[in-house]
Parts: sequence; C-alpha cells; structure tokens
Amino acid sequence: MTIGSILIVDDESINAETIKDILEDVNYKVVLATDAQQAKTIVKTQVFDLVMMDVWMPGQDGMSLLEEWLSTGFSMPVVMMSGHAQHQDVVRAIKLGAVDFLQKPLHDILPLVRKILSEHKLNKNQSKNGIDFSLPLKTARNLFEIQYLNHLLEENNHNIAKVAEIAGLERTTLYRKLKDLGIDKK
Repeated sequence: MTIGSILIVDDESINAETIKDILEDVNYKVVLATDAQQAKTIVKTQVFDLVMMDVWMPGQDGMSLLEEWLSTGFSMPVVMMSGHAQHQDVVRAIKLGAVDFLQKPLHDILPLVRKILSEHKLNKNQSKNGIDFSLPLKTARNLFEIQYLNHLLEENNHNIAKVAEIAGLERTTLYRKLKDLGIDKK
C-alpha cells in the first residue's frame, strides 16, 4: 500500500532515480519526468501529493513552470530543488508559491518529504471549496484575482477593453491591477 504519490521533475536521471529509490523503499508511489513538457502531460491525468522539481532543466526551466502552474490554480504542493541555487532563486521560488526549496544533493530526504506532506494535509483540511482559509485575506484575494484576470484575459484574447468591461473596472485601474499582481498583459 502506498502512503503518497510524488512526481519528480529532473533532467538528471541519476539524481531522480536515487530519490525515487529512497522514496519507493518506504512505499511512496513515484513518477519521473525529465522535463517541463513531460511533467505538464503527466499532471493532466494524475494527481500527486507532492511535486519535486529541479530549477534548471533544458527547455522550460522549473521556475517558469512553477509560475505557469500556480497562475492557473495548480493545487499540488511543489518543492523546488537545485544543486547551484543562489539566495534570490530560493526567495523567488517561495514567493511564487513553492512550499520549500531543497539543495542538491539531497540528504535525509525522507524526514523532509514526511514533514512537507503532513503540513500539506493540515493545510488541505483548512481548505473548503478550493479556498485556503488559513491564508491572510489579502493573499487569498490576490490569488483569486490572479486566477480570475488570467481567465478573463485568455477567454477574451487579451482584449483589455473587453476584460475591463466584464470585470467592471476602468481600463487604467485594470492596467494597474495587472501590474500589481504581476500578470502579463501580452
């Protein structure tokens, strides 16, 4: 019987296989993806308790994939990993929404995984209808507004005038809100 499912996104197969072996030895179900595109395909059909993702990968890097996922309401917890991360990478990952940042090579990974998964289960219990009630109001509102405005922009081919009309905002107010939330107007 598995105790949780984990997706590892890492182009370094030796690192990914080592983590997989450690986690499978204690009954976690582990799926490997070698790049962002493969990870996107996998998460369309499978749900994971945790995603562990390398920062530096060929093609789309882990940070931009994290940002892409979280801007679309992705709810699986993501841990970023890197063997040569700088302080600003760690800060950026956490600000984007990663639950943790691990330095490779990973040592004593089991206690870290257990801690992250138990914290996520606690947070999941504080959530109702997809809303995390443990978040401060401003953070929850910003997360909603990001999802809402991204949806309207995509649905209306990034037509700012149309989105402003639907959202009931003046265009200048919408431009300011998009900038404040870090949303690309395209």
